[in-house]
Amino acid sequence: MERVNFKKMKDSGIIKVSIIVLNYNGIQFLRKCLPSIQKQTYKNIETIVTDNNSTDGSQKYVKSLGWVKILENKQNYGYTTANNLAALKTSGKLLLFLNNDTELFPDAIESMIKCYKPKTVVAPAQIITGNKKRDKVGSAGPGMDIFGYSYVNTDLPKTKMFYVDGAAILIGKKDFLKIGKFDDELFIFHEDVDLSWRAQIFGYKLIRCWESKLFHYSGGNVTGGSRVSAGKYTASYNRLYLNQKNVIRNLIKNYSLPFLLIILPSLIAIHFFEILVLCALGQFLAVNCYFLAYKWNIQNLESTLKLRRWIQKRRTVSDFKLISKMYFAYSKITALYRLGLPSFK
Repeated sequence: MERVNFKKMKDSGIIKVSIIVLNYNGIQFLRKCLPSIQKQTYKNIETIVTDNNSTDGSQKYVKSLGWVKILENKQNYGYTTANNLAALKTSGKLLLFLNNDTELFPDAIESMIKCYKPKTVVAPAQIITGNKKRDKVGSAGPGMDIFGYSYVNTDLPKTKMFYVDGAAILIGKKDFLKIGKFDDELFIFHEDVDLSWRAQIFGYKLIRCWESKLFHYSGGNVTGGSRVSAGKYTASYNRLYLNQKNVIRNLIKNYSLPFLLIILPSLIAIHFFEILVLCALGQFLAVNCYFLAYKWNIQNLESTLKLRRWIQKRRTVSDFKLISKMYFAYSKITALYRLGLPSFK
């Protein structure tokens, strides 16, 4: 059988990229995101908007464009299921999962194609500040602490990369399916950590593509999410619940047994201390989020263990190697030092 010259295919523009734009009541973001796709220098593209039952006119706007396909979901499937369903409808060799609150530089796709190699997951550079100078890049690939939480060094470009941020993920379609897609049970938050973690367990490489740039305005698909204002961190109770729930599930699925027996009990102890602090502060609704997160994981332990067996059976990279890419820290301590105690609403 003749071997496919992948480099030649990239250079000639033969490779088709399917861009999946996730949307939920984000018409104001779509008005910037979709035109930026149309202006791409790389032209072998199909664009699909996967809409989670928006009520703000998003669907009507997308249909008016003509060149964009739309997948109209009958309910809000969150990040995971909505993107999984859309991925099955694509015809491209490569998938680009893109949040609606992004705006691509004209050469973003072309640059990502150049960075991409077989068995890789590519992270473009995000400009989160809104500054439209190309040299003001925020990050391309965040880090993770050993407890499964996102960890970003104060010097963003020097952060040890452990996952590709869900706002923009480039991956081969066959690889995405082989890795197991996004975990439907995560709904939203830490689904990008989970996908990247599994990819690395299976021997895939993560690539930072500094040449590919986009603006990330943040908040386009999340209502009641989180924000930092005047140096203070504010988050919703729903986000707190989903974060804790999903982190626990990810640890159980992705760590090998020796590491899991150390990390999970340690995290439970840390959570117990956090609960005591929240009780002392009278944050009983926040405390309830922790209890609900553990309750969910207990009730869904069978499905988690089933996925765990599937992942561990296909492991090709040991945790001894992967843990060197993590931060031996607890990211909440860093956030506490920088922003103080969080508030919830």
